[in-house]
Amino acid sequence: MPHRSQISSFTLCGNKPGERQGVIYPNMKITKVVLISAATIIVGVPLYALPATLTLPGGSRPDIARLTIPQAAQQLRAGGKTGWDLVEAARVLVATRMQYSRRNSFDSAAKAFERGYGYCTQQAYALTHILLQLGIRAEVVQAFRNRFPDGTVGSHAWVRVQVGLETRDIDTLFYDSQSGELAFTPLSRVTYIGPLFKLVAWWGASAVNAHRYYVTGKDE
Repeated sequence: MPHRSQISSFTLCGNKPGERQGVIYPNMKITKVVLISAATIIVGVPLYALPATLTLPGGSRPDIARLTIPQAAQQLRAGGKTGWDLVEAARVLVATRMQYSRRNSFDSAAKAFERGYGYCTQQAYALTHILLQLGIRAEVVQAFRNRFPDGTVGSHAWVRVQVGLETRDIDTLFYDSQSGELAFTPLSRVTYIGPLFKLVAWWGASAVNAHRYYVTGKDE
């Protein structure tokens, strides 16, 4: 017969009349905490980001024409450029069309491109989707710590492109088109963004971006 101190590790099921009812597992308490925490995050993140989202006018920027990612790829293909010249044309298109914004983080890259607003990850994925439609190999990469031209350090996402046997890192925000090099320095390991990390980052970024907007009042 188990010692009294061991009783919490057993399931007490089917108690007879008059017997002490079941003991709550420690595991059940942990599960409850996890479920409550998950529910708080799932509901709390969009609620926290909602006020920032509502300050951004609906629809596309008024100073740009409607353009989808497939249309952009078709337009670039018709321009007659190839290789790295075509990559640069795509990069410039995304950079000039998408105004940096922290207030539409829930938009997909395609929707953000159409609207003309987006933060680094949205811009990186929009450029990647265009390049892939042009038959150019491209993937989004990121590093948690990067030193930017103004001396600040923070996370960032950009695009790794392969044309022929040559691979380059390009960016819509911090890039020297003359040298063909990034205008910032990664300080931590550069990694590709997998599906799970993409989902978590997308969800978390909405709260982080909204918080920065609340603190600074700016999209920068």
